[in-house]
Amino acid sequence: MKKFLAIVLGLVLAFSSIASADDVFKIGLVCPLSGSSAISGVIMKNAAEMAVNEINEKGGINGKIKIQLLAEDDEGIPANAVNVVQKLVEQDKVNIILGAQLSSCTLAMMEITKAAKIPQITPASSNVTITQQGNKYIYRMTSTDATNAKTLLKYCQSLGYKKIAMCYDSGDFGTGGFKIVSGLVDEYGIEIVDSEVYNAGDTDFAVILSKMDAAKPDCFFMWGYHTECAAIMTQMMQYGFVYPMIGYGMNSPELVNLGGEAVEGIIICTAFDAANPDPVVQAFDKKYQALYKDSYDQNGPQSYDAVYLMADAVKRAIADGADWKNGEILNKYIASASYTGATGTTAFDETGDMIKDLMLITVKNGVHEIVNMK
Repeated sequence: MKKFLAIVLGLVLAFSSIASADDVFKIGLVCPLSGSSAISGVIMKNAAEMAVNEINEKGGINGKIKIQLLAEDDEGIPANAVNVVQKLVEQDKVNIILGAQLSSCTLAMMEITKAAKIPQITPASSNVTITQQGNKYIYRMTSTDATNAKTLLKYCQSLGYKKIAMCYDSGDFGTGGFKIVSGLVDEYGIEIVDSEVYNAGDTDFAVILSKMDAAKPDCFFMWGYHTECAAIMTQMMQYGFVYPMIGYGMNSPELVNLGGEAVEGIIICTAFDAANPDPVVQAFDKKYQALYKDSYDQNGPQSYDAVYLMADAVKRAIADGADWKNGEILNKYIASASYTGATGTTAFDETGDMIKDLMLITVKNGVHEIVNMK
């Protein structure tokens, strides 16, 4: 009898060690909080904090396990991303990594989390190669470049466009997008009649716009960020280049602030937008803006849902009596996630890519509207 009681007591103690009141679930957040990409990074941090605070206000995961968010600034620089993720993994002993924002930073740091056997979820990085390297510890909660390219090309096809002139950022994001679009256009009966590359921070686009105009395309097709997009469309208006602008990567609240009237009518592909009337979307939108007095891009709700998805994985592990503190075990619960939140239902395929439909939005009278595919 004593032996039996000892076994039972041992099991109780073992289980309590998995989910004791003193446990803390540590999330390491890596994103740009300074530098040219800081707008999106701050949005990621705000939304992640919003989710963490909501969960902790209810006592934590399962009402017991508080979440600690440890945020580090990578400045959008891959070398910095490597340094801060090493700190989070080796010194802070985080359970999971949320980030990065830029694909180049995620690519640089994901081998570190893999070696440490710690799951990593990027809510923002869209470079297709991230999930093509056989790394079972990396997950993506944003749409891939390939999925965005197919959605945009299908839209062009639906409008009868046969020729596009493409401009793109010289970084990994832009060059990766150009490569994917180039490999897909034939499927949609479309030809790239001109392609122009620019550098982040460029301000004079007269030459590339003239070359794109000379090719006489049906539309301009852009793969880049909001700052350059606003400048390009402003100069299109100044020089009288009248073409539809279709693209990906520029869905930021700053696009309208910077471009004003010039960005009216742009078509952008995204997995989330506050123009969606879904009550869950509207609830997120209302609370975010009430807390932070500002607008946001899709990286916000994707980061918010990522935190809840992580918490759900821990909760399911506890229900099974599994040790969520073990990175390999936690990773299995992340891989099997199916969480419904502000961005809809998120699940992952065998590579770690998000499974979800996309939408198209446009800017009309300075606000976003959902575009129905023809």
